[in-house]
Formats: sequence, structure tokens, C-alpha cells
Amino acid sequence: MKFKELLYKSFNKYRQFMYGRYGADELSFALTIISIIIMIVSNFDKLRFLYFVALIPLAVAFWRSLSRDTNARYNEKVKFLKLIKGPKEKINLFIKKIKDRKTHRFFTCSKCKATLRVPKGRGKINITCPKCQNSFIKKT
Repeated sequence: MKFKELLYKSFNKYRQFMYGRYGADELSFALTIISIIIMIVSNFDKLRFLYFVALIPLAVAFWRSLSRDTNARYNEKVKFLKLIKGPKEKINLFIKKIKDRKTHRFFTCSKCKATLRVPKGRGKINITCPKCQNSFIKKT
């Protein structure tokens, strides 16, 4: 019973300490991942100095988590999410193309450049873009 009480008290103290602080978010997570990658690379010979470089993004992530200036941290997060939005969408589309390569074909609309997913094995079909209503005929 003593261990549970100690755990409960510790959790409450941590909760009180973190009250009003920003906490971890996507940017902090990304900084931590970057730090871990740099630390792994620093294990190679003649790259030991990179270990200390890896501590910088880790310290920034820790500082962001403990910050009480939530508006500034939120604005930083929004800028980061806007920055990675394009590459993240391209990576997700690439993964989707790989997963669906046996059952579907992907075409790009000539007008709006949207990616369209069409089932394979239907012969020549009329494809209509749901965004711009452009129609074109392709063989699936």
C-alpha cells in the first residue's frame, strides 16, 4: 500500500509542476527524433563531437515542454506543421501507391494536378476528377 501512495503523491506533484506549462507536441517529438538520429551517427569513428551537437535539439525539446509561454510554443508548432505538410503528404501518397499497386492505378488530373485512384483491370474508362470535374479516358 505504501508504494501506491508514494506513486500517487509523485504523480500529483508532477501534475502540479506541469500545470500551466506547454508540454510535448509534434515539434518536440521531431526534435527528439533528430537528436536520437544524430546520436546514432555520432557512434561512428571520428564523429564523437556530434554527440554534443545532438544535445542541442534535445535541450530545445525539453525547454519547449517546460515553457509557460504557451502562445509562442503554439505558434512555433503551427509554423512547423505548415513546413512539413507538403513532404508529409507526398510520403503518405507514396506509401498508399505502394500498398494499392496490385489493385489500383493512380493518375494525375491534367487541370488541377490532383491524384486520382482508379481500380485496375477495367479497360478504357472515363475518369472524372472530383475536384475540377475534368474528364479524360485512360486504360486501367
